[in-house]
Amino acid sequence: MRVPTFDRFRKFMQALAFFVCGMIVGSAVFNVLKNVMYENVALENIRLKTQLSTMEQDLKFAQQSHKENVISQIKIIFLQDSEKTKSKLDILTETRLKTQLKNDLKIFLGRSIYEIDSDSKFARMLLSKKTYDIEETRYRVVLDTMLVVDGTLQVWASAEKGPRT
Repeated sequence: MRVPTFDRFRKFMQALAFFVCGMIVGSAVFNVLKNVMYENVALENIRLKTQLSTMEQDLKFAQQSHKENVISQIKIIFLQDSEKTKSKLDILTETRLKTQLKNDLKIFLGRSIYEIDSDSKFARMLLSKKTYDIEETRYRVVLDTMLVVDGTLQVWASAEKGPRT
């Protein structure tokens, strides 16, 4: 009995190998795209959960204090694209910094908006160049501007990465 030569199957084997390689590359590309989409959804979910909890706290405090001349909300805005900040913060770091900074500024809630002048100088002195540790990275936060509008304390801050611990 004779064995057929392999030359007869060469074209078929090339086509099969090309198809299998295409399947492998296609599945790798699909996996990368799926992971990127999942990461974007997860980061957006974290941002929305933080925003929801902030709004719930602000609503609860606003229901407790019905006065208009009282600070009832704290809104923190990080300056990203300026000359002071060279590195851009990711969403997780920014939300954690906002949470920690909001906890430090919580003393302003319920205070009269007419007494904010002396309190803001005191807070700026206490919080000037304060460092926060987030995931083994130190961030130095500087308060740039504090403004009270309609019972909302708006704080513009910038954060810079410090040396690792």
